[in-house]
Formats: sequence, structure tokens, C-alpha cells
Amino acid sequence: MPSLFAAVAALFALLVTPVPVAVTPLALTPSAVGRIPVGGPAKAAERMLRRILGPPDRAVDSKGCELDASAEPRRSLTWGALTVSLAPAGTGRLVGWTVGAGRIPPGVTLPHGVTTATTVREAIRAIPGAETRWDEVFQMYWITAPAEPSMMWAGDHEDGSGRIAYITNAFEPCE
Repeated sequence: MPSLFAAVAALFALLVTPVPVAVTPLALTPSAVGRIPVGGPAKAAERMLRRILGPPDRAVDSKGCELDASAEPRRSLTWGALTVSLAPAGTGRLVGWTVGAGRIPPGVTLPHGVTTATTVREAIRAIPGAETRWDEVFQMYWITAPAEPSMMWAGDHEDGSGRIAYITNAFEPCE
């Protein structure tokens, strides 16, 4: 017969054992965030993101870019290393996404499986048709692919060493 201590210990183990939480996948692609295409409705994109990822860690509304007088306002929603950009003017639209250094939310997938944990050399091998160049202005080692013109991956070492530091489908130098 089990002891009372063993029974209490077994019950306690059941109570403190974490129950796996279902993570809703969210695919970031060259042309969409989940099921919302780039150019799709901003409100629908924000609703979907909040439902899947929860409230953003940060939400910033900006007036646009001081380097480009024609740039429209932006609403940036950030969850960890992921930032999604929306153009809130008029009916609003999804602009795109950017991943920087840090952790991406659970369930988020990136094109070709390339993340900021991927080395630049691994990324070049993983991205079909990858082309590279060092950019003196932004101090980034860019990786692009003709088949995915909106996509940019970047490392921050001129010789292409190190890890990917930046990934986006909507490069805007005023971020």
C-alpha cells in the first residue's frame, strides 16, 4: 500500500506538471503575414496577430520618415524580435515584417528556415539563388534572391561571417 507521502507527492506532480499549450503557427513569407497578404487590411492583420501572439510588447505610431517627405505614417507592432509594420492611413494596409536580434515568438516560421540563429554562410546555402553584397551605407552584408525581390537577409560583418542579424520583406531605411 503506497504511503500517504507518496500519494501526496504524486498528486503534487500532477498539479505542477505544465500542460502543453497549443501554439498557433504563424508563417512570415515574402508576401504575407500568416493569412494576410502584404497590402491587405491593417485592421485584420492586427486582429489576427493579437489573437495568435497576444498583445504586442510595444506599439508605436510614427508620422513617417524624415528622410522621405512622401513616406506615410506607420504603426509598428513588436513581439520580441518580430516587428510588423502597418500603414494606418485611409483604410490601412499591411506593409510587412522585420525580424531583428532576439527571440521570435513561438510558432513563427521564416522563409527557408533562416533565423537570426542562422549563420550567413548557412543562409546563403538555404536561400535559392542567393546573391550577396556589402553595403557601406547600412554596414550590412545583404543577401537577396531574384525570385523573392521583397526579401532581404543581412549579417553585420563585411566578410560575410557571423550570424544573420536582420530579416525583412519590407525594407524601409527609416525604421
